Amino acid sequence: MPGTSFLLILGVAALLLAACSIKKTAVNVVGDALAGTGGVYASDDDPELILEAIPFGLKTYESLLEVSPEHEGLLLAAASGFTAYAYMLQDMADRLDERNLAEARTLRARAYKLYLRGRNYALRGLEVPHSQFTTLLNSDRASALAITKSDDVPYLYWAGASWAGALSASKDDLRLIADLPTAGALVGRVLELDEAYERGAAHEFFISYEGSRPGGSTERAREHYRRAREISGGRRASVHLALAEAVSVKEQNLVEFVALITAALAIDPDEAPEFRLANIIAQRRARWLQDRIPDLFLEAEGTETP
Repeated sequence: MPGTSFLLILGVAALLLAACSIKKTAVNVVGDALAGTGGVYASDDDPELILEAIPFGLKTYESLLEVSPEHEGLLLAAASGFTAYAYMLQDMADRLDERNLAEARTLRARAYKLYLRGRNYALRGLEVPHSQFTTLLNSDRASALAITKSDDVPYLYWAGASWAGALSASKDDLRLIADLPTAGALVGRVLELDEAYERGAAHEFFISYEGSRPGGSTERAREHYRRAREISGGRRASVHLALAEAVSVKEQNLVEFVALITAALAIDPDEAPEFRLANIIAQRRARWLQDRIPDLFLEAEGTETP
């Protein structure tokens, strides 16, 4: 934030929230400043620091949204922030499974709730320009999506990604299983309106969506993988992991799996600062997956990992 101290803004926010005669316009000014700080997180190189810092920022967003409930920047920041935080907790749970199953389950339960909170903020963001959007989405999905425009793309993406994320954290939730096509349709609309959003994030979503869901197509998953690589310029390590986990393991294609893990680890996080944090987290997961090859592939049982 050029010329502005982040701590000063938070201090002003606290004073504004405590004031009896608080004005929504003043909160909106603070909200605009806070909503634009996402790049500070995304370019950081310390996942643990960010994991500790995110909750304070999220509660600040929620406090400001109490005063200005239709602030689109804050709604988007809350949607993406809660979803990213939920993913970090879920990733931690995966890596804890073999050592502390009870703690892993607790983390997944938290991630599940946070994913849904992120989804709800994204849906609220869609309701600002489209009154009763969620109601229409539940009754006539095609009509609801048809009214969305390019400005809605970020909310569509985070609504779908968080919705699917909640299911991945609670795979036995029958209600969410039934909702999965809606999550897919939301992100599918992103592809129609702006397939390059966040350097191909929607295509990356569909690698996992097509590769993992019942009735999905591994062929389409591979098509999305190729397109995601093209749009991202090969700078997103998570693209390789999506195909490795959703398709290579399912098909027991160890050679492809190793090649994808190698490709993910070969990316230099510093070459794309806007993806630095995401790439560091993805590479940490890649090393964990590499260590689990004997558990994931029958032909690798009893052999050393590469």
